[in-house]
Amino acid sequence: MKRPSEYLQSLGQRIEEWEYQLDRFQHHVADLGDKARARADQQVAELKTRRNELKDKLQHLEDQGEQALEDIRDGLELAWDGLHLGLLTARAEFEEPKAD
Repeated sequence: MKRPSEYLQSLGQRIEEWEYQLDRFQHHVADLGDKARARADQQVAELKTRRNELKDKLQHLEDQGEQALEDIRDGLELAWDGLHLGLLTARAEFEEPKAD
């Protein structure tokens, strides 16, 4: 099991990679029609809200120390999984199928 400081750093890095993927997704949907782009923009806004909530929890944990992290580690993992899955779902909805 990772030490709390390593865990927080790892989760922070995963969020940074997720933000990069979200940025790529936003550039991809910029070329879609108005209706699809509006749907994608709504999903992006929801994902950013969830990301901000997760980042707030991380900051709180950094302020509280190791015991707080041990107490809510599972909740953080669930929040991360939901955030990651949300982006994958949005990307799957708007990406073009690859031709064989």
